[in-house]
Amino acid sequence: MKVLFLVRQLNIGGAERQLVIVANELASRGHEVVITSFYTGGALSKQLDSSRVRLISLEKRSRWDLFSLCVQLVRVMRQERPDILHGWMHTQNVIATMFRIFHPKAKLFWCVRSANLETVLDRVETFLVWLQARLSIFADCIVVNSVAGIDHAASLGIARKKMVFIPNGIDTNVFYPSEAEGKKVRTEWGISDNEKIIGKIARFDPIKNHPLFLKAAARIAAERPDVRFVCVGHGDASYLKQLQELTSRLGIGDKVQWVNARKDMRAVYNALDIFCSSSASEGFPNVIGEAMACGRHCVVTDVGDSKLVVGATGISVPPDDVDAFAAALRQTLNGSALNLRARQRILENFTVAHLGDKTEQTLIHSLEHRQTGITPALTHAGDAEPSIDA
Repeated sequence: MKVLFLVRQLNIGGAERQLVIVANELASRGHEVVITSFYTGGALSKQLDSSRVRLISLEKRSRWDLFSLCVQLVRVMRQERPDILHGWMHTQNVIATMFRIFHPKAKLFWCVRSANLETVLDRVETFLVWLQARLSIFADCIVVNSVAGIDHAASLGIARKKMVFIPNGIDTNVFYPSEAEGKKVRTEWGISDNEKIIGKIARFDPIKNHPLFLKAAARIAAERPDVRFVCVGHGDASYLKQLQELTSRLGIGDKVQWVNARKDMRAVYNALDIFCSSSASEGFPNVIGEAMACGRHCVVTDVGDSKLVVGATGISVPPDDVDAFAAALRQTLNGSALNLRARQRILENFTVAHLGDKTEQTLIHSLEHRQTGITPALTHAGDAEPSIDA
């Protein structure tokens, strides 16, 4: 089976990281995998298994460099002739649909990996999300990584019968408890062993709702002088400046550290006593799963599939509720040092093997349907409500 994924660029991000994981996993199982990116480079490109996965850049120079994109993509489609043409996110889904005409025998797969993002998209991206829904009749299968994403996609007009729920996979060989690594990072941050660290790991973007985290942190700091707070991420510099100014107004400037995104994320997770997600919107949040795999206690807002991921191993609260968020932090601070139940939940439900099995099964069944005309025995979102054990 030959699969050609279409992606914007392999920059650092949850959707891009999952693509790398899926590509490497399928390639390790003997399938031919090609990733075609609009732009050259991207930090995550280095994590691809280059001996098995080919990366082709269309060398797009700017947002409106559409002519060269079209010429290059036509060339790639005619040369590669994949069995599966797989868009990755809304723009690439639309492009894949348009360019399937140059290899109509390919099965058309889409990937929907967000819920309710339209409020933070510009006009062009919002139009593409609308267009995606209109073109969904041409997709053979639409992979959705969250229950929230299924509901949201359906509300936009995408048929549930075309959607298949495949949750993200967390690499538990990369993310696991490591007290030694955690202590090393704590020392680097100048935080002693007898202090508690509550951390948030997210890009600096309004949708991640850092203000909720900071307002709750101010309440905890007033009660617990032994608690420190860390925000790890990257993104909009002007938004980061606004957050730092808010931190000063809240009187916790000396309690909060701002850390640039870094490669040794396992060590960062292990440095935390509590991991927080205060987002206003999510699909399937990788950071929560990674923190859980490292045995961290989690306090999350009930958006997207955050509550589903943590299950009974953490606490979920309503979005933008400072009182509830602060109360959850107080309760969690009194818990044990290590949360092995959280890691076990990831091992049972959200591993790379789970992701690989379901993805491979879905792709192969689609090809069998093309060859035999027999409808594949897949559980689509319209057949039954997806569920994960609590």
